[in-house]
Amino acid sequence: MRRLLLVAVAVCVALPARAAAQPSLPPGAGRALLAEACAQCHELRPIVTQRKAETAWRRTVAEMIWRGAPLLPGEADVLVAYLAASFPPSGASGDAPPEPDPGSRRLPPGPARPLVLRACVGCHDLQTTLMRRKTVDQWRRSVDLMVRLGTRLDAAESQAVADYLAGFLGPEARDPGEGRP
Repeated sequence: MRRLLLVAVAVCVALPARAAAQPSLPPGAGRALLAEACAQCHELRPIVTQRKAETAWRRTVAEMIWRGAPLLPGEADVLVAYLAASFPPSGASGDAPPEPDPGSRRLPPGPARPLVLRACVGCHDLQTTLMRRKTVDQWRRSVDLMVRLGTRLDAAESQAVADYLAGFLGPEARDPGEGRP
């Protein structure tokens, strides 16, 4: 009994501390959905620091539903609209063109570079991709998974992207910011 009481006290102390560390959410119709559905599995910080267009948020929400997020179809639309309005791509407000992904300058020239910028940046910032080191087979599996989740690449483009990424982000690669390996 005493052990159960200690566990209960520890949980009561830890939950407010975790909640206090969460970023605040902008007001909007999807705020409660984000706090309820997404925060069951994620802390809010990785969600609110992403900047995506509506189509990319829609893909993310669809993937999370596929993985078990407790959202009904109408709720998914509300959440996507909230995320797109609250966390748009950098530079998307007003008439200013969006800023290029900061990681794009670290991508070396190559025939598949535009494919990476088109296919990957819609859902990920390039920093995520640039931190990975994989063999061509591992890149191929990653690209194939992204295609299954909604990235629009045909078979030849998928192979070109995997080859390109493995060429400078293979297991032995240096940081791409240090120059072409």
